[in-house]
Amino acid sequence: MPLLRVDRLSVTFGATEVLGDLTFQVEPRQRLGIVGANGSGKSSLLKAISGDVTPTAGSLTLGPRTRTAYLAQELEAGPHESVYADALHSRPDIIGLRGRLEGLEAAMAQASGPEQAILVEDYGEVQHEYERLDGYAFDNRVAEVLHGVGLTESDQALPPSALSGGQRRRLALARLLLQDADLLLLDEPTNHLDLEAIEWLEDFLRLSRAGMLIVSHDRRFLEHTADDILELQAGSGEWYPGNYRQYLRLRRERRAVRQKEYDAQQEYIARTEEFIRRYKAGQRAREARGRQTKLDRLARVEPPADDQQIRIRLRASSTSELIFQSDGLRLSYPSPSGDGVGWELSMPAFTVSAGERVAIVGPNGSGKTSLLKALLGELRPLSGRVKLGPRVTVRYYDQHLADLDPAKTVLTELQDAFGLPEETLRTFLGRLLFSGDDAFKTIRSLSGGEKSRVALAKLMLDDAGLLLLDEPTNHLDIPAQEMLEEALQDFEGTILFVSHDRYFIDAIATRLWVVGDGAVTMQLGNYTDLERRRQRAARPVIAPEPRSPGRASIPAKPGREVKGTPLVEGVEDRIDELEAEVRRIEEQLADHQTYDDPARVTELAQAHEDSSRRLRALYQEWEQAAGG
Repeated sequence: MPLLRVDRLSVTFGATEVLGDLTFQVEPRQRLGIVGANGSGKSSLLKAISGDVTPTAGSLTLGPRTRTAYLAQELEAGPHESVYADALHSRPDIIGLRGRLEGLEAAMAQASGPEQAILVEDYGEVQHEYERLDGYAFDNRVAEVLHGVGLTESDQALPPSALSGGQRRRLALARLLLQDADLLLLDEPTNHLDLEAIEWLEDFLRLSRAGMLIVSHDRRFLEHTADDILELQAGSGEWYPGNYRQYLRLRRERRAVRQKEYDAQQEYIARTEEFIRRYKAGQRAREARGRQTKLDRLARVEPPADDQQIRIRLRASSTSELIFQSDGLRLSYPSPSGDGVGWELSMPAFTVSAGERVAIVGPNGSGKTSLLKALLGELRPLSGRVKLGPRVTVRYYDQHLADLDPAKTVLTELQDAFGLPEETLRTFLGRLLFSGDDAFKTIRSLSGGEKSRVALAKLMLDDAGLLLLDEPTNHLDIPAQEMLEEALQDFEGTILFVSHDRYFIDAIATRLWVVGDGAVTMQLGNYTDLERRRQRAARPVIAPEPRSPGRASIPAKPGREVKGTPLVEGVEDRIDELEAEVRRIEEQLADHQTYDDPARVTELAQAHEDSSRRLRALYQEWEQAAGG
């Protein structure tokens, strides 16, 4: 029996129908990803299922004894004395039984005779239920889940009211995961999580026995967790079997088929109307009337719905070949409690050349944004300095959008920055889906996605040759993320960016600066390349089994090698050699004296690109050989 059955559901706010005639069901252990542009009704659907919103029409039916747990986007602090206690009280059934056991233990200590026998019997029944709920292991599970979502022991000792917005969301996620519900309603569960916590959550959900509805703009997360996809568009929903990657393929195929059907019918209608116009008053008038009747009864095929997508184009002014050069940096940041240094970060010598795309990745609070601020000149290092190349203009994208004035309108924010006429700016804003009077909304009244589009507008109106971007995909829906990726891929300047979006990193980055344990290491390639290297490093080396005396060896099947055989070892040797070659090139590019010879810089840059391409091919070859 399904956990949830949704039948012809409609949700309306005022005169706007957000969802209309939506029907689907969720089976036990099924993980359903829900996608769609901002405003398509994804959060409204979860709120309707949780009971926070009353449907206008239709029905929502939960299976018998189905327990739901809902992670909302907007959260409030819990009432308990600490984060740990707040997480512990996510299971009132276990906490209630624990209290009853303690009370019975105290009563048994003072009772005797028949009364004590009754209490012992009651204690056994309560203890049996407590064990069934795994109450004795619950404290360890609480600690494990809190650590998994990125809340440290010091965080767990704080009162919930002292947490930041991101930490509060992680606590809410931990409480939800501890509830052991049958159906999880997850609204943007990866918000405010770093890559380590996101990957931990993916593993946790894959092992969970619960059914799930997952609203997320994190495409890699959907790829790793969702079994099926429900796309919401124009108030209606369409079901796609398979994960996010399969959804993309099926969506393209379905839209192509529908477009062909629509075009064919439009061609038939045009031919028929031309026949009717030509013969309606002649000898074939009767035939023309018959065709008109058929045409009137024809069920019209609708064209595929237009995707409302922002249009982004980024211009880049010319710069010097050298963008950044440093002999190394040491950064620090004060402790939030004010009792000294919160963390220090060491950065080795580095050089960034024109046209590079560098992604800065690492845990929350490790210093990624501070590193960008040091490159920007807004944070003074404890030691070392950064040299910015000549003729390099910079534009910074703030993840908190703090450079937007909340009191200004969208229009005045851009007019004051660039001095363009109103008519020009309103036409320009239409490319970012600000239509009509949207240009006169104040910044403070905008949603997170709308504010992000205003910040993107400032990037588009500028022509900086260097972009420093801090979490640029935050608040953007999937269509907007894809448009931003295309624009950055076409951008002719240099990009350094911080992101937890693995899809985005893979699409843009050619190098990584990996921040962790107070240091920065530099890696070639994108995030998938980094994962491959980590997997290769973690793969255990298995010594060949000694051959038994007198026992003939069994040859491997032709064309198939096993792990640890010469094919795998040969690929690994070539990878080691090529990685060493890439490191040598990067060391030369990090030497500021190299830039005294522009021809040598061009030669090294080309060699770096060629070696990187060969290395990626070897990584793929290694994966196939080692996985074979």
